[in-house]
Amino acid sequence: MDVCATSRTDRDIKVTLVFEHIDQNLRTYLDKAPPPGFPVETIKDHLRRQFLSGLDFLHANCIVHRDLKLENILLTSNGRVKLADFGLTRIYSYQMALTPVVVTLWYRAPEVLLQSTYATPVDIWSVGCIFAGMFRRKPLFCGNSEADQSDKIFDLIGLPPEDDEIPQEVFLAQGAFSPRGPRPVQSVVPVMEEPGAQLQLEMLVFNPHKQIFAFRALQHSYHKEEMVRVPETAF
Repeated sequence: MDVCATSRTDRDIKVTLVFEHIDQNLRTYLDKAPPPGFPVETIKDHLRRQFLSGLDFLHANCIVHRDLKLENILLTSNGRVKLADFGLTRIYSYQMALTPVVVTLWYRAPEVLLQSTYATPVDIWSVGCIFAGMFRRKPLFCGNSEADQSDKIFDLIGLPPEDDEIPQEVFLAQGAFSPRGPRPVQSVVPVMEEPGAQLQLEMLVFNPHKQIFAFRALQHSYHKEEMVRVPETAF
């Protein structure tokens, strides 16, 4: 990015920000993929690993993005992944109150839906939703309201037991959601192999205190193989 001062007066200065041109975001990239989509190795080894590396950098510097979605993940012509749209990004501390209405609904973590305190785990939840959606070629949870979104989440991960999974600061009204158990990840993402499904489970955890960190996700056995480059035909 370049910063250019285009004009100046006694009272103000006009600044122009010049950004790198990138042809497409992840949504465009997926829309261009012929059925059944790009190979699993492309998603796993190239896109997911780069994305998690960028997210690990943010979180290591106490920065939470708060609006991760397909449209905010950019892909350059040589296959580089870049995070974009930092309009809702905040530097946080655990004592700091953050605004409750953030993150596009379909990628919103349970603690945000329930208007609890939150930090970097909200980004990890979004990552889990994004990459499950890449394998499925459609969003993982498509709620039309906060209550409906929560219900769809519980359809997959189950309604958490009070004594173990619900943090003290989260209020989950008794009877608001019908009891149900968790379902296998492969029931909604059939093409995902077991290591990938296990990583998904560690990302899509109701209790943010038990959720995997970005740097731990990068060390997961799912990412141990050699990285595969994004096919140039995708561009």
